[in-house]
Amino acid sequence: MPSIAKLIDDLPEISQSRLVASGVGVWVAWKGTLHNAVENTFREYGALVVARESDQALWFCNTNEIFRALARLQIWARVNPVPVFLQVVPLTLLMGYDMEYSVSLSVELDRQECRVPDDLEVLIHPKLKERVSSVPGLTTAVAGMADGLAPVDWLGLHADQGLDYETVRKWFFVIKPLGRMSDKDSILGWRDFSTEIVELLKRLGLRYILDVKDGFIFFPLDNFRLLRSFCSEILTLIKSVKDDPDKQYWPVVMAAVSQGALQFTGDLPKKIGLDWNRLAPDFPHVRFMDGFLLSEWFRMNEARYGTDAVSLDSWCTIALREGGEKFGHGTMQVALPVAFTGADGGECFYCGQKNHTPDLCPTKHLATPQPQVWHLLAKTDVKEFSKGFAGIDSMVQGKDFVQAMHDVVHAKNTLESLLARAVYEINCPGQIRTLKLVWRTRGKDWGEGLKQLAPQEGEFVWDAMQGLVDNERAQTEELIKQAQIKYPRSYQPHSLLGFWNVEGGDLDQALFHWQEAERMSYTPLQQGYFAYLQARLMEVQGNLKDAINGYRHANTFSPTWIDPVYRQAVCMVKMGFTGQAMDMFWDLIGRDPFVFNRILVDPELDRGRVQLMSSLWEWWSEVEKEALETREIVTRLTEDIGKRFDESHAYFETANEELERLRKLGATTNFVAYRLLIRGAEKFSASLDEEVRREVKRITANIEYQADRVRTIQKEAAWFPFPKLLLEFNKDFNFCVDKINWIKTQPLKDADNFRKSLRFLEEIEERIDALQGRLVTLRIIRDGTLFVLMLGRNFIWFELVGLGLALIAIPSLLYFARDVQGNWILEVIRNQRWEFTKGLVIILSILCLALAAVKSAFTFEKRKRELFEQLDEEMRQSAPRRY
Repeated sequence: MPSIAKLIDDLPEISQSRLVASGVGVWVAWKGTLHNAVENTFREYGALVVARESDQALWFCNTNEIFRALARLQIWARVNPVPVFLQVVPLTLLMGYDMEYSVSLSVELDRQECRVPDDLEVLIHPKLKERVSSVPGLTTAVAGMADGLAPVDWLGLHADQGLDYETVRKWFFVIKPLGRMSDKDSILGWRDFSTEIVELLKRLGLRYILDVKDGFIFFPLDNFRLLRSFCSEILTLIKSVKDDPDKQYWPVVMAAVSQGALQFTGDLPKKIGLDWNRLAPDFPHVRFMDGFLLSEWFRMNEARYGTDAVSLDSWCTIALREGGEKFGHGTMQVALPVAFTGADGGECFYCGQKNHTPDLCPTKHLATPQPQVWHLLAKTDVKEFSKGFAGIDSMVQGKDFVQAMHDVVHAKNTLESLLARAVYEINCPGQIRTLKLVWRTRGKDWGEGLKQLAPQEGEFVWDAMQGLVDNERAQTEELIKQAQIKYPRSYQPHSLLGFWNVEGGDLDQALFHWQEAERMSYTPLQQGYFAYLQARLMEVQGNLKDAINGYRHANTFSPTWIDPVYRQAVCMVKMGFTGQAMDMFWDLIGRDPFVFNRILVDPELDRGRVQLMSSLWEWWSEVEKEALETREIVTRLTEDIGKRFDESHAYFETANEELERLRKLGATTNFVAYRLLIRGAEKFSASLDEEVRREVKRITANIEYQADRVRTIQKEAAWFPFPKLLLEFNKDFNFCVDKINWIKTQPLKDADNFRKSLRFLEEIEERIDALQGRLVTLRIIRDGTLFVLMLGRNFIWFELVGLGLALIAIPSLLYFARDVQGNWILEVIRNQRWEFTKGLVIILSILCLALAAVKSAFTFEKRKRELFEQLDEEMRQSAPRRY
């Protein structure tokens, strides 16, 4: 059994409504397949299907045309029985900020169930009785209560068959070319493209009027199907002409207005009351209700991105769908506040808004430029922009705009303050706070030049500037005159007089003084700045072509300054040439990604906002996809850092701080954050590769050094005479040799091998240091043993030689001195031979020991070196251990 609760429960929940519209709802339930006549009739009469299932649907209509549709269906069903149940109730349509919509139904009606009759049945809520009676030929009768329905006295519908109940929903479609038809370029460009449009109208069989003077082409569209068909045809034509290099395209603005009491005459465009200069080019403009009905075939976008509760009579634009994209897909949704875009009037020179004069602009009380707002905005989710702008509207609603905005701007740590300051920062070069820096700068190039500031110099001018900020016009004028008298060749008084005349409304005098200031300036920075002010003056006057040339002139003085290029693109948007402006914007975004957010929040781009938001979405979708991939890369890099480096490593903490910053950027839904994430990840990857390369190089060099230390230790320990005492020594030595060989044979760029190598290298260094400490003792024992052996050998040889000489010398002495008498030495030798021999042996041994010690000491190092060289030669000839 059909239940209306199923339809309502499936609708999205809208926490904050952008649009609230009261109207009439029709709950339709049927058996089998719904006849096409029901759906087509509802659509032709302006009813929107908000929810649908296989056997029921809920429609919404904001006019009494729905009763004409019901009357027509009732008359048609008398000859074509249709098993359809129709219940007409009061219904409220709700639309959110993402263009999704839902409905609000009274509690007594949102849990009904019904049985589908065998024929058409129409029940009307008693609250709608008067609205039914307002339609000629329609009456109601009491039908009573029904099972499953709300407990009210339902009414039945009766339609007079003598009337046809034709819908009054008809439109005039108006096409207007951009530019002045008196310009040669406009005439030539429009002539070729208008021929294409006229051929399309003839092919569709539409009668039209062509206004040669102003270029208008307008014609009637008498039903919804024709409106849908022509919108599709004109958008397809524009796309094909743009894609064809052999055809000439010219931008146009288009609108479908309800015929109502308008007559199809030559002065029709003048009676419509539209500001054609504020319409977005290349997209048909229709009312919101018509846009909702067309959204099944087209992509719908708001024409004015105000944040007030717009009505169904507000304007929107439609564009061709591509590839079955979902509703709302393909455009950035940032709702600007009505406080910035709603008013009509002259543009404020300082900020471009139209709801105040320059002398009351909130930017006058901003002391210095605040470029940091763009960095703060880059840390804010794009979805929060609309909420912040809505907050601005609520904070200034019903209050004095200037005072309310002053409070908003100077509020601390609020989203509303950040967005307001960002909006006012867009044209910061055209504001008094920048003039303060230009007066003090000693630099020649924009950007860095504003950081090279000198102390305030000059009398009168600074007091005059403060007087201008405080709106003390008479005092300011007097101070400027005194400054001119004292400094007749200074540009400062003229620069200030330019702002003074702007606030006084004398724009011609302002232009003159800034021309003089440019002439008297002596650095390219100052000359470019005053050329910028002149161009800005032309822009707010509406001389957009001259303004573009002026900004180009300003850019020649400071080629790296992006603001003149940005203002050129803004002027193109104001002229309606959004396509050309988008190319310039894209170049600027490539130079400075913060320009993306500037475009999102710039109220002066209102005219081309539809195209800009669509184009920005294309760039957004690309960078968002790349950012998703980059987030995965950051995750892998985090894991890689953990695998490669210990927490004690110097690079570990630095790397994790940078990766944490990148993770925060990746968690922020913002174009700039995404771009910074991508660039940061690329830079970090390169930094990591360089760090790994340096570490591998350090490991390689260190391991060679440790290998040399091991070889030295091996040489020193090889002569130790007691190898059985070296068990612990050999264990550490073999560990070092094994790890050195492992490190040398592994690919060190692999994360696991890299970390193990760092750990092994530390252990190798520790053990080698310990081995070298032990080696001191081994060396002492080894050298001592070697010295003792050399001493013993030398002593034995000296002893043998001495004893041999004594054995020969003493008998010879006694033999040859046998005839000598009276010599006490000989007598002693002859009489005490044994005692003399023992004494001689002792003396000779001591002397030999002394000689052996002296010789061993003098030949020890040489002999030790010879022995080590011999050992090395033997080791080279044998199979050496690898390390």
